Amino acid sequence: MIARSVLICAAACLIAVPTLAAAPPKDDAGATAAKLAEPKDCFEELERGTSAEFVCTYPVALAEQERKDLKRITREYLQDVTCQVSVRIDRGMVERAVQDTDYVFEAPPQPVTCDVKTSKSNIHISATFAPRVTFKNGQAVEGTPGLENIQGVTRILSWPVKQYVNRAPHVRNTMVQIVNAYRKYWAEKHRRP
Repeated sequence: MIARSVLICAAACLIAVPTLAAAPPKDDAGATAAKLAEPKDCFEELERGTSAEFVCTYPVALAEQERKDLKRITREYLQDVTCQVSVRIDRGMVERAVQDTDYVFEAPPQPVTCDVKTSKSNIHISATFAPRVTFKNGQAVEGTPGLENIQGVTRILSWPVKQYVNRAPHVRNTMVQIVNAYRKYWAEKHRRP
């Protein structure tokens, strides 16, 4: 689950691009401020957002099989996990990541909060992700989620999770695959006739 949260955050950070959409209609300042304060759907923001920053909130929940696996590997101690990833990143950085052939993308820390249900209690955990992706010859070749600043559990529990998320080959490889798939999609969508 943590790997999936990492990948979602990394993808959201790396796939946000500016679009050529019309400016939003003008309305009163109060309504505009209220709209800006609402959490935005990351996919909607990705496709239609026009602001200088890509800002969204992405909820993450375990699928039924993931929940069963979590229970099994923790001997029923961990029951469920839900997370909320908050993304705020400059669109210009992301635009370079999808367009430049040789580039190192380094996102600023993005906060994530998780509620972990155990067999005995509920635990609130917070952390940050600062994805880093290296591009060479137009392809992502290396990536890391950059999980840091884990709060809400002891270091004895947080340290192995941090090491796993940041170093596990399948997490890093999947992150690179997602980024490359999006770069391909973006290139096809923006191809000029």
